[in-house]
Amino acid sequence: MTIGTFITGSLRDPAGAAAYLRGLALDRGTILSLMALITILSVLILMAGVWLSPAEAAMFVASPFSLTILLGGSLIMLVLAVHLGGRLLGGSGRIEQAVLLIVWWQAMALVIQVIQTVLLLILPVLSSLAAIAGLVWLVFALLHLVNVLHAFNSLWKALGTVIIGVFTVSLGLGLLLALIGVSVGGVV
Repeated sequence: MTIGTFITGSLRDPAGAAAYLRGLALDRGTILSLMALITILSVLILMAGVWLSPAEAAMFVASPFSLTILLGGSLIMLVLAVHLGGRLLGGSGRIEQAVLLIVWWQAMALVIQVIQTVLLLILPVLSSLAAIAGLVWLVFALLHLVNVLHAFNSLWKALGTVIIGVFTVSLGLGLLLALIGVSVGGVV
């Protein structure tokens, strides 16, 4: 299977892609390296989008380093929230599987982000529509990956896990932002 067919297959059937990834026997080092790679690529694409839009660049004050810490921390919190929230609801997923599936989900978000950036340059109106469609697909895919990860066989339990995860990640991000000196009024 090539990467292109896997990406298009993932877009059509996120549950099938999640089941395939869950069955892989990757070692912990490989999975963590993939997490670091996807974090750095996400920041690079985000910064490229900011640099391509002068209006956004003028308002953007975060450094690539702080964005990397923030995105990496968010991914770790999301993995823990999905893993622990799913276990709380009777799921059977392992932490390594949770990391791999969240990394895949973030990689798909990166593909969507690249499409949005290209559309922003070509047809800015379509970029907004792509953002909405991308968000809908990401929520749909997250529900399916949580369902497959924990073998729930119920999108309702997956939704419960995602709700627990959103609450937990929001709380964690608030604490992380406070620790790095960001307040409601800006950087302290």
